Amino acid sequence: MREFEKGNIFSNIIYLAWPALLINILQNILSAFDMFLLGKIGVKALSAISIAGILLSFFWSIEGGLITGAIAIVSRYAGEKKYKLLNSSIVNMLITAFMLGVVYSFVMYVFLEPILKFFGARGETLIKTEEYFILILPALINIAVFFIFFAVLRALGYLRTPLFLMIAGIITNFILEPIFILGLFGCPKLGIKGAALAYLLSYIIPNIIAIIIFLRGKGNIKINLKYMTFDFTEWLLYIKVSLPAMMQGLLSNFASLIMLKIISKFGDTFIAAYGIGSRLDVFVMMIGWAIGSSISIMVGHNIGAGELKRANDSVNIGIKIYSIFTLLCFVLFFNFSEYLVKFFNSDLSVIRYGSLYLRIISPFYLLLGIGIITGMAFNGAGKTQIAMVINIIAFFIFQIPASVLLPFVSFISEKGIFIGIALAYAFQGLGGWIIFKKQKWMTFKKII
Repeated sequence: MREFEKGNIFSNIIYLAWPALLINILQNILSAFDMFLLGKIGVKALSAISIAGILLSFFWSIEGGLITGAIAIVSRYAGEKKYKLLNSSIVNMLITAFMLGVVYSFVMYVFLEPILKFFGARGETLIKTEEYFILILPALINIAVFFIFFAVLRALGYLRTPLFLMIAGIITNFILEPIFILGLFGCPKLGIKGAALAYLLSYIIPNIIAIIIFLRGKGNIKINLKYMTFDFTEWLLYIKVSLPAMMQGLLSNFASLIMLKIISKFGDTFIAAYGIGSRLDVFVMMIGWAIGSSISIMVGHNIGAGELKRANDSVNIGIKIYSIFTLLCFVLFFNFSEYLVKFFNSDLSVIRYGSLYLRIISPFYLLLGIGIITGMAFNGAGKTQIAMVINIIAFFIFQIPASVLLPFVSFISEKGIFIGIALAYAFQGLGGWIIFKKQKWMTFKKII
């Protein structure tokens, strides 16, 4: 096992970051490709996928927390050589992920129409969003389990297998989407339903392969009948470890749901432009999440080893690496905003709103990057409450109040929503940087 409290810091960060970075890049390219294809159908499809994406983010926050908890517990048991407990814990994790998929899908299916109407879906947009969800819900059950397999393999140091399975799913999705959405090679033109169907089919085979790997055994992991029991005590430990990570994502998503409600009154073109801008923001963020996750590991290892200066240096280097990328994105998005939005949709109102979004938001990408890296550093140090409090203030003191009040100012109008988002990014960066420089976050505290 590589010792991250030794060796070149930059080299260790790159070693940890590149697999997640590769997957995040491919997923974001797929997301952009998805928007591009649906943009060919029309504004209604873009509006529908924008609403669906925000509603699905609730699921991904809970799943992300389960993934974080799985990595933490599997890593600990593997290090302690408790392989029997490791295998029984994996069963608990898989059952929990499966139940998450089932419960979320059931609730959304039963209450789908009123939920969509509440968040602004009307007429054709409502119909298209419902069509998308009907097919995407069973896909979530499959993907919830697959991502736990993925997390367990990574936590045990098996990098190639999960990377291969994930890339296989993404490439399959790339191939199937234009066929189903646009109706190529004699396939019926399914529109937005095609996007959901492609996603559903893309990860079935990778998940089957993962199940076979775990049943046959790989290294010290093997699921068999004598481990197929539900341990309530171990399950509680899993939830206890996962819950703080869930809360950080849920706060962000709850704020996103409120934002969706706020912007819904401005119409489909505004929602579509907001969706395009948000997708581009997520592209910037996901690169940061990949780098930040490596910083989190570096910080945890080095604080545990008493190497506080090395932990601090790791964060500084991570910020410098990511700042190069955020600076490039700012220059590109600010100066070529109309071309970027037009790539997704040619509606003049969408281009106008989308360009405005990028010109207001992109100057704050540098601060956004600092906020992401420092937030993950705090998590790596076990101070998860710091990032949570920063997010609460950013979303509920700055972003949402500004987005509600500023549109009523005549010379600001709809721009107020974009200004609110920019203020949240600014606070996350400045707040994270100030706390990071004080260095009290590095005070060692054993995490049980």
